[in-house]
Amino acid sequence: MNEPIREWDAMGSDWRGQAVPTIDVEALRVEATQQGRRLRLMLVLETLLAIASVIVLGWIALRANAKPVETWVFGGFALVMVPYQAYNVWIRRREWSEAGLEVDALLDVEIRRCTTTLHYWRFGMWSVMVMWLVMHGAMWLGIVLDWPQELVTDLMNLHVGAGLTIPFVGLWGVYRSRLARARGRRLAAMVEQLR
Repeated sequence: MNEPIREWDAMGSDWRGQAVPTIDVEALRVEATQQGRRLRLMLVLETLLAIASVIVLGWIALRANAKPVETWVFGGFALVMVPYQAYNVWIRRREWSEAGLEVDALLDVEIRRCTTTLHYWRFGMWSVMVMWLVMHGAMWLGIVLDWPQELVTDLMNLHVGAGLTIPFVGLWGVYRSRLARARGRRLAAMVEQLR
């Protein structure tokens, strides 16, 4: 009489010992869809903002009464923004859509999105720092070479204004990068569960 009970106990132990996938595929799809929607919205808004910025910066630089520093600095920023934004769209080119992907491909796209976010902020902050250093160098060059006082003052104002703005953008970048790293680790753990 005890033999059938032992058999059922053994079968129950075997059944409980089976590996069960713990990935909630539907929740992953919902999260990926939200991330994709947010990514597409941000890219469109960034591109529209870049276009508007190039137009405004170009207008400031090319006005009839523009000061030389305005022509150089704002015209230079307008020229730099076009390839900069094109690069940001290009690095996201394989991340636009997550529709219809299998779980492993979906995880791959999401991990790539996290990695690209880290690259985006790293590249962006280094680019901003280079531009700030160029302004800093131009300011000191103006002081050393005894440029007109008005020109040096304008460069100083731009330098200080950018110096006050950069830390806030940098803190936002650090926050977004931390979120991307944490999400990337969570997604990598899911990939390990699939193996």
